[in-house]
Amino acid sequence: MFSAILYIRVSTDEQAQKGYSQRSQEEKLNKYCKDNHIEIAQTIFEDHSAKNFNRPGWSVMLKQLNSSKASRPNLILFTRWDRFSRNTANAYYMITRLEKMGIEPQATDQPLDMAIPENKVLLAMYIVTAEVENDRRSLNIKQGIYKAKKEGRYMGKAPIGYVNISMPDGRKAIVPREPEATLIRKTFETFEETTSVRSLYKTALQKGLKCSLNAFFNMLQNPVYCGRIRLPSIEGKTNYKVPGVHIPIISEELFFQVQSRIKHRDNKYIKQNANSELMFKDSLHCPICLKKLSGSGSTGRSKRYFYYHCYYPCSYRVRADYVNEHLLSVIGCLKPEKVYIPIFEKLIEIVYHRLCQQKSIDKVNINRSLHKLVERAANARELLVKGIIDEEDYLSIKSDCENRIDILGEQLNDAYRLEAQQKQSLKTLTAYFLNPALLFQKVCQIVQLKVAALYLQENLVYSGTDIFHYIKPEVQMICGFSLTSMRNCKRPEDTANVTKEQQDLVAKIMEVGRDKGHEIDAPDGLRILSFLSALAEICVSIKMLSEGN
Repeated sequence: MFSAILYIRVSTDEQAQKGYSQRSQEEKLNKYCKDNHIEIAQTIFEDHSAKNFNRPGWSVMLKQLNSSKASRPNLILFTRWDRFSRNTANAYYMITRLEKMGIEPQATDQPLDMAIPENKVLLAMYIVTAEVENDRRSLNIKQGIYKAKKEGRYMGKAPIGYVNISMPDGRKAIVPREPEATLIRKTFETFEETTSVRSLYKTALQKGLKCSLNAFFNMLQNPVYCGRIRLPSIEGKTNYKVPGVHIPIISEELFFQVQSRIKHRDNKYIKQNANSELMFKDSLHCPICLKKLSGSGSTGRSKRYFYYHCYYPCSYRVRADYVNEHLLSVIGCLKPEKVYIPIFEKLIEIVYHRLCQQKSIDKVNINRSLHKLVERAANARELLVKGIIDEEDYLSIKSDCENRIDILGEQLNDAYRLEAQQKQSLKTLTAYFLNPALLFQKVCQIVQLKVAALYLQENLVYSGTDIFHYIKPEVQMICGFSLTSMRNCKRPEDTANVTKEQQDLVAKIMEVGRDKGHEIDAPDGLRILSFLSALAEICVSIKMLSEGN
């Protein structure tokens, strides 16, 4: 008497189709075995796609067949060949494998005698028909997703900072979720070229953002946050970004600034930061042969010493700590002329005005989110009183609301604190401008290098003398050194897209230069303005960090 394993498979989208239900297949197979006097050894129910044989039930069955040769059945029965497989190559491979075990796979509704060669053509037709149906369904789904994305709708689970909702017309959409949306906006705003993603990630975690480091880095490069959707071409070769229908968390300008910073992050700086003793490595050039200096450590009697050195056959070598201290002291000794103070203070006001504008937007969003959380807690209390939810659910909702309110309250405090800080900081920040040595006090090496890069020449040749040649020409001009022109310097690439406010400041700089007897034209003035603007940004960031903003 023959024995058989009954294999009953459906995929999720076939559950409701007539004739494909597990009960219908089981009834047909049981009747077939009864009519043909076949003993049923086992019945396997599978809810999985037939694209391949990586299916839970099938894998367990194969493992059992491999381990127990004596109790192997003669047949594996299923109703139709598309229940067995929807891939021709996979089907032929599995049939061969089963035949080697002495097992014959057979479809009761489409019986085939594999001993007849022509039947293999018929088998191919049965499976190819199912395979084509599968491919067509897959293509329809892909085209549907493509069309939805082309319309600007985000498909799939909402990214961090958003939540999935259903629109009144039944369509799915995503909307920002607080406080994550505010945290993400702040993360984009604080990202710089020299910023460590890991340190930025740790800061975001401390403020309440929950995600992995990998997800965090992907978040920084996801255009959905600026209101755009990635749209791959039909061939899958090119990615486009189409406007989305969802509310953006950040502006497109900010998003593309961050992408540019990620792309052009200074790898030299990252290497320097790995070894604080060689902070100017790859920035210095040899005074003998003008090659770029390298750096390394050497173990002495009591400690390890670091050196900047040239490459063979040049023998130039200098202690790194002497060079670091010397260059930082050169910057610290600079004394900018007081006539530039009004221009610097104006730039400080511009920086604070931009920050306050964003904080004002934040305050509106935060207050709105706070009201929603208070309403949610109140609604939960009413549901508890009515007996719709139990006490455990109520306490969970209440705890979640309280935690979010604490985070938002801290952010609201920051927003109001910035307004007060703006009025009190001008005197301190002017002191930073007049005495650059203050910029190096109680700051991390990242900030020190950022300040140094602002003041020092690029690719400077270090010789230990002629210290003013290490300083950029625009800084020398601000400090009143006897320069008649900056014509040999790199000129600003674009002076056309200058705002009216910047034009007024450049005119003021040119006027100050003429009063001091210096020849300054518009590009020179724009170069000086660029330095002062960058310095103002750094000073404000140092002040905010020192006060815990």
